[in-house]
Order: sequence, then structure tokens, then C-alpha cells
Amino acid sequence: MQAVDTLLKRACEKFADATAITSSADSMSYSALLARAGQVADELRALDIGRGHVVGILGRRGASAVVAVLGVWMSGAIVMLVDDSLPEVRRETMLNSGPARATVDCTDGHRVALRPLASGQEGATPADLDDEDYAYIAFTSGSTGQPKAIVGSHTGLSHFLEWQSREFGIGPHDRFAHLTNLSFDVWFRDALTPLISGATLCVPDERHLDADGVLAFLRHHEITGFHLVPSLAKVWLSAAAQTAPLPAVRLSFFAGEPLDGALVSSWQTLFPDCQVVNLYGPTETTLAQHFHRVPRDPAPGIQPVGRNLPGSRSHVLDDKGELCPDGTAGEIHIAADHPSHGYLVDGRMVSPFVELRIDGERVLAYPTGDLGRRAADGGLEVLGRADDQIKIAGVRIELQEVRSAIQSHPSVRDAFVCAQEDRFTKVVVAVVEGDASAERELRDYLGGRLMSVMLPAAFLFLPELPKLPNGKADRKALSEAARVHVQERARRAAEERATAAQEPGARGRSVADRLERIWLDVAGGGAGPLADREANFFDVGGTSLTIVVLHAELQREFGVRFPLVRLFEHASFNAQRRFLTSVTDEPRDRVPSAPATAGRATRSRVLSTRRARRRP
Repeated sequence: MQAVDTLLKRACEKFADATAITSSADSMSYSALLARAGQVADELRALDIGRGHVVGILGRRGASAVVAVLGVWMSGAIVMLVDDSLPEVRRETMLNSGPARATVDCTDGHRVALRPLASGQEGATPADLDDEDYAYIAFTSGSTGQPKAIVGSHTGLSHFLEWQSREFGIGPHDRFAHLTNLSFDVWFRDALTPLISGATLCVPDERHLDADGVLAFLRHHEITGFHLVPSLAKVWLSAAAQTAPLPAVRLSFFAGEPLDGALVSSWQTLFPDCQVVNLYGPTETTLAQHFHRVPRDPAPGIQPVGRNLPGSRSHVLDDKGELCPDGTAGEIHIAADHPSHGYLVDGRMVSPFVELRIDGERVLAYPTGDLGRRAADGGLEVLGRADDQIKIAGVRIELQEVRSAIQSHPSVRDAFVCAQEDRFTKVVVAVVEGDASAERELRDYLGGRLMSVMLPAAFLFLPELPKLPNGKADRKALSEAARVHVQERARRAAEERATAAQEPGARGRSVADRLERIWLDVAGGGAGPLADREANFFDVGGTSLTIVVLHAELQREFGVRFPLVRLFEHASFNAQRRFLTSVTDEPRDRVPSAPATAGRATRSRVLSTRRARRRP
């Protein structure tokens, strides 16, 4: 077994004087990283925290989180990353699942503290966690209504990090952008592959960077590589119409969503010397287990995920568990030499793996739930899902978890949840049997329990959900109703845009009227009017993606520039009205010229999601 902290410590000693992590506020050498991590480890040991204990790391991406992760591992404990932008209920659910015996709060230095255990958790950490190969606990959406806690291994993580570094020649000459937030296992490759390689990890300053800001950051820091999801790439490209190419970028690793050939072609115009790599693999198998170097002239349509990493094998099986011939679709099963250890459920380990017989050999593999087929060249193509799991912005979402949260509200009698295509990406739509007047209360309730990417972008209230003769929900009819509802929202919004554009003196209308039109357009509310001007953007259907679209639209409409984070600080309609009134009254040298603002496409995406939500 190779512990991940061993790789990091080795890099810190080898590249001691080189810059490990940098931002505009601070730069940290590799030797300083090791020293600060040692201090965290010493504080944890002084509290008798070590092997078998889970330590929650609270905060956001940046140098402090990296220091804390290395420090926890040096103490012998298990890392649990908890982004401080998550709803409090979800954070507590995560911390209780270990349960976390201590926390390192990175929001203000490194505050190390024992964490009081909840009732029924008193005593030692579950014996199932007393294994030196347990490295971290990561979470994915769960079909039971609770997030799944997956215990990752040092061996598997080390194996992947070393492979990625070696396969793509990552080293001290590289500067990687650190764009992934905490609470997702992707954070580990985003932050640690560069660091075990002697590269510099560059951290953006703004928590919520818009597309223009990201591109400027990449250029200023001469970034050579990064990880991202295709939906993020689409937003970057939409903002890059007048952006000069960035030749310094040589590696971009895509994962989490289907990667389209047209996107790759556009991408290579902006990043002319960049190798695009498509990665694939679920958390249960320890990061990616497939990779594909996309050629400069990509095939049309969705790109394959290619071949297995060393020590990994994938099998496409039919409904009877038999191997599918090449070109025939079936469910993808991945057998990795170093997978995760399984799910942590009520203090015990539960295996997600199934036993297969492949050519007479016993194989333990993870049934991904993804449909795929083997291409003639031996590569793997992913075709979609065989169940209700979806991905939005690379985040795995079990629709049943969203449905469970909705049904737990007292105003709801029944609910159906599905995903529909909207203007920029998939969105979650909820069809609810209940009182439509409770929508505001229901949105607030869900906002305190679900990640923002899981929140329904639209609610359709019906007096009764349609049923089949056997009494089960008519999923086909409900999905069609949701689709029509989303299309009708889009139609009303388009009509409102057209009407507003044709009105004489439209630019002379009040800030409130212009803001209301954009809110209803971007959030999908159609022609409105907005019923409650004290509501915040998420209360009327806004999401972590569309608030960035709102940011772009407001800048274009009012001819001003301001950081995206201001919309989170001023989340309600009236707060944004007051904010826009103040910035548009400022001197004209703060306002871009007409050519600079004309033709900017709707764009950008939240890289981290903190909702400034008004509580009841």
C-alpha cells in the first residue's frame, strides 16, 4: 500500500523551494506546505485523533484545505471534505455519517477541534473504519433519500494520481488551475495530481468566477492544465467570442458528462495547443477508470471514453449477465484492482460490488448503471443511464433523493421528479400533488436540505398525479407534463424578451421593471409578474447555473461590470434592484463602451454554490 500522504511528503521534500500553491493573496512553497500540515497533524494527535477516526475538513477550495488534508493524513486519520456552501442540514448529515470525531475549520486559518458526537454515536469510531488503507469519505446522491458515504482507499487514490502524472508528463513546468470545490471526490485529482508532480496549483480569488474572469485568470497565470465538466466548457466558449487564443494550456481533463465532438472542435480554437482528455469512472471505483485522448479532428457526436487504466477492466453485460458482443449495448461493469472499500451505512461497511464469471474467472465488479458498448477498436462508448440517476454539471443526482426531500414537506401529498433539457443544460423538474400556494415555503425547505444543483428549477402543481390502472404513477404522462411545462416556460420567456425589445424607450424603463423582466426570463417564470419582490432568485426557480446567466444578462442590460459574488451577497429582488441602482449611478468611467458590451452571449457558471437564502 502506498499512502497518499507519502506521495505528497516526497514531493514536498523533492521540490522544497518551489511554489506549491499560489493565489493573489498568498504563495506557499512545498516546504511550507509540509510544515503547516505537520502542525495540523500535531494538533490532531494532541486530541488523540488518529487511525480509525474521521476528521471533517470544513471550508472551500484553496491552500488551507490542501494543508488540512495532508495534516489529517499525516495524523493517520480519514479525510471528509465538507464544503461550507452546502446547506447546514446536509453538512450535518455528512459529518454524522462517519461520524466525524474532529473537525478542521479552514475558513479562518486551521481551527482544530473535537466534535461532540450525536446521541447514539458515543464511544469509539466504528471498528469497520480501523484500516490504514482508508483515506477519505466521499459522498454521492443516494436513492434512499440520503447521500451515500463512500470510503476511498489510499492505494486506489495513489494509483490514479501516479498514473495521471506519469501518463501526461505533469511536472514542475506545469501550472494547474484549482477549480473544483470540496465535497466531491474529483477534488482529489484536481488538487493532488499537480502537487505530487511538483507543479504549481493556482487558486482563483473569487469564489464565484464568471466566464470572463476564468479566462482572464487562465491567461494571467499562464495555466497549462485543469479539470472541468463539459457544461462549464460550453459557458466558457460562449463568453470567448472575442477572446484571443490561450496557447499555454496543454491539458484539459473532461469528466462527469457526455463530451460532444462539436464542443471539442470549438475548444481547440480557443486552446490551440491543448490535448483534450475524456475521463470516465464512478466514485465507487476510485476516480476515473477509463481515458480517451480526443484527436484534434474529433468524430461527430458524443466522444468515447476509451480504454481502461492499468489495473482496471470493464465488461458490458446484457440482462442475463452475459458478455455483449462488440457494438451491442449493455450495462457497464467495472472491475478495478484498487476500488473503494464500499458504502459506510450505520457504522458498517456495505459492498457495492457484484460477483461475475468472466471466461470462467471470478471477478468482483461495480455495476455502474450506465449503458454502453464496446467499439471495434476496443474502446468504450457510454450511451446513457439504465435508471433514474442523472448528472448535472458533473454532479451525480439520484432523483429519488430529491423526491424524498419534497415528499417530506407537510404540504406535499405525492411527487414525481424528472430531468428535462432547458436553455443551457438539464434541469430538475418536480410535479407535485399539493397546494401551489406553498411553493415558496417548499423552495425554502428544500434549499436547506439539498445542494443547489439538486433543487428543482421548476414546479408543476397538479390536484392529483396521473396513475396507471395498477395504481402506480404514470411516469410517461408525468414526464410529458414536465416537458410541456418547461417548453411553455421557455416560450413565455421568449415572447417576453421579444416584446420588451420592441417596446419604445425600453432602456428608459425603471431598474425594477428591467430587472423583473430578466429575472422572469432567466429563472423561467415567463411573463410574470413577480409576486413577491422580497423573494430571492432561487425562490422563483433560479439555480446555481442560471444565476450566472443572470449575471451576464444584467451586465449587458445595464452596461456595468461587477463580480458574480455580488448577486449572492444581494440575493433578493429588492436587494439587487438597490445594488443595480447604486452601480449605475457611479461615474461613467466604470461603464464599458458599447462595442465592449455588444453581442456578449449569455454565459458563465457557478464554480461553487453558496446561496444567500432568506430564511422564514
